[in-house]
Amino acid sequence: MTIIRKRARRATWLAMALALGACDSTQKQLLSVTLPDVIPSTVSSVEQAEALRVGALSRVRNITAGGEGAWMLGGLLTDEWKSSDTFSQRNETDQRSVQESNANVQSMLREIYRVRNSSQEALIALAAYAPPSTQQYKIGTMYLAQAIAEIELAETFCNGIPLSDAARGAIVYGSPLTNADLYNLAKAHLDTAIANALPVADANAVTLKTTAQILQGRILLNLGQHTAAAAVVSTVATAYSDQVMTYSLTSGDNQIWSLNTSAKRWTVGDSMDTAGLIGNSLPFASSGDARLKITGSTLGTSAGGKGFDGATNFITNNLWARSDAAIIASGLDARLIEAEVKLKAADYAGMMTILNGLRTAPPKLTATNVTTAFTPTAMAALSTTPATASDAAKLFFREKAFWTFGRGQRLGDLRRMVRQYGFTQDQVFPTGTFFKGGAYGTDVNFPITTDEYNNPNYKGCTDRKA
Repeated sequence: MTIIRKRARRATWLAMALALGACDSTQKQLLSVTLPDVIPSTVSSVEQAEALRVGALSRVRNITAGGEGAWMLGGLLTDEWKSSDTFSQRNETDQRSVQESNANVQSMLREIYRVRNSSQEALIALAAYAPPSTQQYKIGTMYLAQAIAEIELAETFCNGIPLSDAARGAIVYGSPLTNADLYNLAKAHLDTAIANALPVADANAVTLKTTAQILQGRILLNLGQHTAAAAVVSTVATAYSDQVMTYSLTSGDNQIWSLNTSAKRWTVGDSMDTAGLIGNSLPFASSGDARLKITGSTLGTSAGGKGFDGATNFITNNLWARSDAAIIASGLDARLIEAEVKLKAADYAGMMTILNGLRTAPPKLTATNVTTAFTPTAMAALSTTPATASDAAKLFFREKAFWTFGRGQRLGDLRRMVRQYGFTQDQVFPTGTFFKGGAYGTDVNFPITTDEYNNPNYKGCTDRKA
């Protein structure tokens, strides 16, 4: 992990922030961030500790919809997006054949690590210069930030992810952890976030707690603890939406809009392209599904013209405008977690009740920020209840894919189909002839990039399994 620790850059970053307004001993060590043994030299007040906190939250934007991170690259490795670009880094990701030297993946990994490091720094400062008791939730937001980063790492990368630490001024190199280790660490951080969601009646504290509960449900699914996942989200209202990651012309654009709508380097995925049918891919671009807002077509003459490469038909998903907020967790997610729990329990009728409830009374899919929030038109209920576990899983994950398009969940879902539902990678990930030459590869996650070899504890991915 590459970490820039120069004091001058730290001071500059702090000024910018002010202007912008449980497993084993390894886990215990990573969680021990509250003792202010070394306070950053630039911090000497509650206000400056708050600036560190705000800066750490701004980095969370970079690993969700504010950067070319796990939300977008994960969708490119699966079937949500296709590369309409000339960059080899995006093309090889689309082809499921990612090199360790991929610069885009390197940037994605670096930004996730920075969220963890920045939130650790903020927690140290907040321990020394605590916010008022009426704002205790602010401490919880840093544990939430760490958990979001750890979920992104676990769902996106191979097994064998090292977590190094430089929050106290010197790099402490981490040893490789499994995806399960990271999920458990993230769950512990969310437990602490919820414990700090105080005062209980404060709107910000309520948002913190509710978002943490939904993310806990997501973690528990990945750990195979389905009953616990349903329980933790049971009190979340379907209408809930966190809407905490906002964008503006001054603070930065929503990068889903930037890379798709504006730059035309990413186009919406489909079940076919100029090379023919794509095995396992969903027809996001051509389905006409009410949950997507599509302009353009994969074949023929696209209303969107051509992409950045001048050859690929361009298709826009108009769900997000330039400054639209990103939803990290929502009540929709809670209902989908409950539906998956029904699926795992072979209660297919119960699963269908939840799915059809969402179809006939759709929730909002985007936040109200600059543009008007998008609520799909009501859809007909699915009439046939699947009879087999395989068919039920395929139906559920198809439905979820259309509900959560572009929100960073598709890669984790496909990996779970392999890991928990008995599918092989070539039954769920895109296969066949790649439209820019060659065939699709076999990657089901991303490798840790080459700069991590600077860490003496790291020798490469432990494995590339789902």
